[in-house]
Formats: sequence, C-alpha cells, structure tokens
Amino acid sequence: MGLISAADALSAAGDVELSLVLYKYWLLANPNHPLRHVPAFNCGSILLTRGDLQGAKDMLERAVAATPDFYPARLNLASTLERLGTSDLAVAELQQVADLLSAITQTNIATKIHALKNMARIQRQTEAAAAERALRQAVEIDPTQRELVQHLVNIRQGLCIWPALEPVGTLGIGDILQRMAPLSMSSLVDDPVLQLATAWTYSNQMIHAGAICRTLGQWLPPETPTRSKIKIGYLSSDFCGHAVGYLICDIFEFHNRDRFEITVFNLSERTNDPIQMKIMAGVDGWVDIRGVSDKDAAALINGRGIDILLDMNGHTNYQRPRLLAMKPAPIIANWLGYPGTMGSEAHQYIIADEFIIPQSHERYYSEKVVRLPCYQPNGKLYEVPALASSRADLGLPETGVVFCCFNGAVKVTEPVFSRWMVILSSVPGSVLWLRGAGNDAERQLRNEAVRRGVAPERLVFLPFRSNTEYLGCHRYADVFLDTFPYGAHTTASDALRMAIPIVTLAGIGFASRVCGSLSQATGMRDLVCDTPEKYVALAIELGNNHEKREKIKERLKQSLPGSTLFDAKKLVHHLEALFEQMWLDFCDGSTHQPVSPDLATIFAMRTDTATVGGDVSGFMSLDAYERRERFRSEYGSI
Repeated sequence: MGLISAADALSAAGDVELSLVLYKYWLLANPNHPLRHVPAFNCGSILLTRGDLQGAKDMLERAVAATPDFYPARLNLASTLERLGTSDLAVAELQQVADLLSAITQTNIATKIHALKNMARIQRQTEAAAAERALRQAVEIDPTQRELVQHLVNIRQGLCIWPALEPVGTLGIGDILQRMAPLSMSSLVDDPVLQLATAWTYSNQMIHAGAICRTLGQWLPPETPTRSKIKIGYLSSDFCGHAVGYLICDIFEFHNRDRFEITVFNLSERTNDPIQMKIMAGVDGWVDIRGVSDKDAAALINGRGIDILLDMNGHTNYQRPRLLAMKPAPIIANWLGYPGTMGSEAHQYIIADEFIIPQSHERYYSEKVVRLPCYQPNGKLYEVPALASSRADLGLPETGVVFCCFNGAVKVTEPVFSRWMVILSSVPGSVLWLRGAGNDAERQLRNEAVRRGVAPERLVFLPFRSNTEYLGCHRYADVFLDTFPYGAHTTASDALRMAIPIVTLAGIGFASRVCGSLSQATGMRDLVCDTPEKYVALAIELGNNHEKREKIKERLKQSLPGSTLFDAKKLVHHLEALFEQMWLDFCDGSTHQPVSPDLATIFAMRTDTATVGGDVSGFMSLDAYERRERFRSEYGSI
C-alpha cells in the first residue's frame, strides 16, 4: 500500500503531523476500502504514542469495527482505554481477543498470552481473583514462560489461596518450584538452601541476555590502598516515600564526608516527595538512571569512580541484574532491599547482623556475610500526631484486645493464619486488625476464619492511610502478631516505634529472622519465640494478661530512645567500618568470589510432593534442618 510508505517516509523525516493528515484524508476518501483497518490502526497508534488518547480511541475503534479479528488494533485499543481510566472496558477488549483466538498457531498463542497478561495486570488491584484465572489460563497455554508462573504464584499468595503451589496444566509442583522468583520463595518456605538455589538460578536467567562488559578479574587492586575518599554508591528505586526510603532517609547526614563521597543512583521516576527531597539534600551526588540502558548506566556508575556499590533493590521490583552483572564497581554489596542471598556472581557481600545471620548460617549465602549491630537503619524517633479517628471509625470494637499485623497479604500463610485463629479463640472479645488486602483476599480470609470456627467480623481490615495516619493507628493496637516465614521488616520497626510489642517466630532464613533482630535491638528479646507453640502461648498470655501486656509496652517505650534500632548515627559509624574493610579486602586481593551451589541436587531433593506439596511454610528448628540436610547430602531425597 503506497499510503503506508508515504506516511512512514513523512514520519521518518520528522513530519508526523503531515503523516496523520495523510491517513485521515485517505480514510475520509476511502470509507469502504477492504484494508481501511490498516491506516486507521497506524493513525491510532501514532496518536496513542503522542498522548492523544481520545483521538487514538476513535481511530482504533474504527480499525476494530472494520476488521474485528485484527488483534493488534484491539490490543492497542485496550491500552488506550486503560489510560483513559476505563479499565473495565480495557479488560473487556482483552477478553474479546482471548476468546476470538481459538485456532492454535504460534502467532495466535503469543497474542492470546499477551492479552491474558495485560488482563491480569489491569485486574490485579481490583479483581485479583479474575487476574489469577487469566494467569492460570496463560500458564496452561504456554508453561515454558517462567514469568507467567512467577506472577501466578505471587497473585495466589496475595489472595491467600492455599496451597499457593498446585499443579497447573502440564506443570507439577516441582516444575513450578524451579520457576519461582526468590521473593515469592521467601514467603513460601523457610529453607535457606532452597532459597540460595532459587536465587542463583533466577540471577543467572535474568542476566543471560546481558552483555557482560566487565568482570571481577578486570578490577585490579590499586597499587596503594590509600584513598583520600572512598566513593560509595547507593543503588535503588526506593529513594522516595517507600518503606526503604523511610528507613534510610536519616542516615546520609551522618556519613563522614572527609572520608566518604556519597552518590545515589536512582532507578525510579522522580517523585519530589518530602522523603526524596530529604535524601537528595543529604548526598553529594544524585544520578537518575531510570530509562537508561544497562550498559550506559554501568558506564555512568563507572565514570563516577564508585568503589563500593550498595544494591538496595535485590530481587524486588525494578531490579537491574544485568547492570550489576557488568560489575560497574569493584565491590558490590547486597543490603536492605531484598531479605536474602542474591545468588549472584556480582555480589560479594551481604550486610546483616549477628541475629539474622549467625556464623553457623553463613554457608547458606553466596555472599560474604558482614554485620552491623542491627541490620536495619531507621529514621529518628519523633512524636506521631494523634489520630482524629476513633476505634469505631476504624471498625474496631470499643473494648477488647486488638491484635494486629500490617504485613502484606502475601506473607499470610495457612499455618500462620491457623495459629492466629487459635489465639483469637483463646482470647475472648479480641479482634485481628490486618492491612487492607482488596475485596477478594479479605473475603478469602474471612471465609478461612469461619472454617476455623472464628466469626468473620473478628477480622478487621485497615484501608490505605498516609504514613503518619498509619503510624497513628498503632495507638489502638495492643500486640503485633508476626508472620512466618517472611516476617515483618519495616512494619516491625513501625510497630516498635509506636511501642507496640511484637510476638515473632524466628526461623532459619533471613526473612524469618529480621523481626527478631529488630525486637532484640529494642530490648524485647523475650518476645522472640523459637517454636510455633511458644509463639501461640505467648500471644494468648499477652492477650489475657492486661497487667503483663501493659508492663511490656511501658518497658518498650522506655527503651526506645537509647535503643540500637533508632540510633542512625551508630549504624552509619559501623557501616563505614564495613566499607573500610571491604576496601582493604579489595586492595589486598582477598575480595570474596561467589561459587555456584549444586542446583540440580538441591531441586531434585525438593520436588517430591512430601517435601513441597501443600503449604510448605511449616516451621523447622535449625538443629532439625541441619540434620535433614546432612542426611540428604549422604543419602539423597527419599
């Protein structure tokens, strides 16, 4: 079609407006042409790119009306409808694509999966159950796409559908296990060997397509370790009003500027919120690298002469594994963003503390373990304004003990929920106050409560609040009940900040031990349990013993001002000592080099249904875990 060539030539020459005029005049002159859907689609797509959403909608609807089975037009129309704020219409359009594509061809399969993925993405926040069905259908069509499996598992966890793992199409539980993302695995099972294998597999798959332009061997130690300043880079997408942003915003002012130069490499969009502005004011340099290619971002970091790069994303959203695989700095450390090993050749260090990673646990990490007094930084203590809302306004009863847990729903596993219901049943008049999780997940949890003999109204959900309001809500809570195996992290320090005692269960893996570390750092070690039975018994005792509960709250309140958890200056002092040692290790050629675990053996020993079937978030003591691992290493899986 000569029209397309002419319009493309105009666009290539920079005259997009004339290209649009050409398309529109041609459509006006040829209203019944059998190929009119093509110029209508092209015109609509250009308008969509330029942000003219209403114009794009009109043109793409013309394309669909002319040829209903022209799927690219339907997909772009769905995108337009979503951006116009009509998500229901977008989902309906995508459903049309999925329904129309019944013939099995490679093109049809790819298009149908594209439609189902976008349906799930749009529906996730408001219709999570429908999103789960769409992802399940996509996995059944193409079980080879690891990303689909990861999203399916994650959304089932967020919906509190138990078991989170179940066969899908041709995939058995063992197949799904090997396709899981590290973050989802941390919420599923307290098994640090399996988490190491998952992270290593995931890291290597994520960087497979990346061009590795620099390796550890190319970073030669300097001739002299003397440096006037060691250059530190902080890499994250969360330098804003995010949990990580709130945790770190106060640390930068305490860095010794005579010895260290601090640069932030920002992976997300500028928000200019108060937290981001505070961080920007506290660092020596700020570099935005969102939208910058991995190779160019690596060059920017390298060009700044960064000596030590702190990866504060890890295996979470907006991670940049290919960038880090290029080794833009001679030393890369994993800290704060992801609670576990990276399983990566790029990361030489993981920053933890003695409680989270005791020396006996170090073999479960690909990185060299270095330690702070307490792993988690925190902002200064300050007086949180009183809430205008009453208990009744928040859906809480006027009397009775309020147990709370403001962790995300993905952390609520079946064993944890069953323990909670035992606790509620044993503390008359008590309620459990949870973070709002969306209608589908909240309905699911209330149904699960009824199955365990607990009235559904004893579960109360807190809708989204600003950070200050959310902190203020803690004044109406009595005891925080932690999740397992992925416990409270920022939500734990929030509760402790507000003098709310936490009953937590410390397991073996990183994610299950953070809350215990934070409690210990505020003098509350006696509330850290080492068995599920002790966890339940302690929660029931605190629920029924008002005097003991109030004494513990008062002790916590008095300990906060002098606690390690809220001493940012002390943390930075110890962090800088770690930086000095990392630099010396590099200078003398002793920087740690990660080694791959025996992946095949680890996964083979965990793919039987007895090991990973159903809900695998059960508790195992360290002694029992190590006995099992020794037995497996000698005799294999049975």
